[in-house]
Order: sequence, then C-alpha cells, then structure tokens
Amino acid sequence: MNEDGACLFRALADQIYGDQELHYMVRSSCMDYIVKNKDFFAAYVTEDFDKYVARKRIWNVHGNHLEIQALSEMYNRTIEVYCYEIEPINIFNGSRMSSDEPIRLSYHRMCHYNSISNPNNPSVGVGLGLPSYHTTDLNRRRMVDAVRASEELLIEQTMLEDKIKATDWEATNEAIEEEVARESYIQYFRDAERRLKPQGAIAGSSSTITSAVCLSPRASRRGSMSPKGPMSPKGSCSPKGAFILFGLVFKLFIIGYNYFQPLRDQVHAL
Repeated sequence: MNEDGACLFRALADQIYGDQELHYMVRSSCMDYIVKNKDFFAAYVTEDFDKYVARKRIWNVHGNHLEIQALSEMYNRTIEVYCYEIEPINIFNGSRMSSDEPIRLSYHRMCHYNSISNPNNPSVGVGLGLPSYHTTDLNRRRMVDAVRASEELLIEQTMLEDKIKATDWEATNEAIEEEVARESYIQYFRDAERRLKPQGAIAGSSSTITSAVCLSPRASRRGSMSPKGPMSPKGSCSPKGAFILFGLVFKLFIIGYNYFQPLRDQVHAL
C-alpha cells in the first residue's frame, strides 16, 4: 500500500473492493458510521469528538484502533493485525460473529499498514451486503480454466492433424495425377510409334531404290565395266549419304504426321 497516511483505508479498500484507490470511500463510510454510533465511540476519544471526526475525514490522516473497530463492525468481518509474527497481535470483531474470511492486515514500523490476501480463499466483496453473492472458489476456477485450456489445445491439435492429413492427401493426388499423365503420355508415343512402323518400312524401301539409282557405273562400248566402275567414288553414292537421305525422308514423314494428326482427331470426333 502507498505510504501516504491513508495506508489503513487503502488496505481495507484492497480487501473489500479489490482496489486500494477506493480508500476515500472506505474512510468516508467509516467516519459516517462513527458519527452514527457517537454514544459508543465518544467514550474512546480523548479530544473533542467533532474535531476528531473532522480531522479523520482528511484523506492523508492516519487511522488507528478506533477506525479499525468501526470498520470491523461495518462490514461484519473479523480484522486480524499481524506484526512480524504468524499469530495476530490484535483481533477486532464485529457486532456479530461471522464465518466469513477475516480481513488480515500487517503492521510495520509502528506507522504503516499493508493488506494480506489469501490466494486460495479470495474474499473481495464479502461484507458489502450483496444479495446471493458468493466468493469465487479459486480451486474450482483453476480447474475450469485448466479444462478449458486442455480442450482448446486438443481442438488445435486436431485441426493441425486434419490439415496435415489434407495436405498429404492433396500431395498424393497430385503424385497420382502426374503418374497417370506420364503413363498416358508414354502410351501415346508408343501407339504413335507402332502406327509409324509400317510407314517407316515403306520409307526404307524408297530410300533403297533411291540408293540403287545413284549407282550409275560407266559401261564400255563392249559391255564391260570401266576401270572407274561401281567401286569408284565418282560412280556411286556412299552409305553415309544414303543414311542421311533416309533420315531426311523419315523426318519429313513425322512432321507431316504430326501436322495432320489434330485434323484427323477432329474428324473422328465429328
């Protein structure tokens, strides 16, 4: 709590409202309660009662035992004051016995109060007279939060696994489609090659005839072969030339086949 003279009321505001900045509200309610019960509290005041109340209403004036007793009665909660010991040095009880969690304060250096909260049994709001108000069971809340976090984690893991499976399924489908397309492509060329084999045989015969025509030996007038006969380089086509000629003819045939193939497919489709 801030050390500004309002530490007692700050500690009570933290215990009652959960916010020490509401100390002015606690102080005002406390002094109003003392005024209403003047007959009881005046016996414990050693100065003029009205002056005492007026002085205690100032926001930075320290509170003492009289205000603690008034606050205990106001909120009907026991107030325990601790000072460097595990046992309280002072206990203030309300007008009626209550089973609610007590308000615990620590007292330091004979001039400063702090708030002591029990994390396993929160008591904010107890003593305000709220109807049907119950303090939050921290253990139950922790269990609910843990269950919710576990469910959210399970949902996230399930979504991630589904995404991974979907990604694997898509990759498998793509691989299958690529394999089918590859097999279809290979099969298409196999069929094309099978259809071109008879055409290739005809082209081979034509090239053979052409090669035979190229062999033009020079015969003598007597019907005998000239010294520069068929074996002469000038009188025959070389095997290399015949092979090149056959390749050209075959390429021309393939080009023509590829050119007319789409037209034939369209005709078949019609």
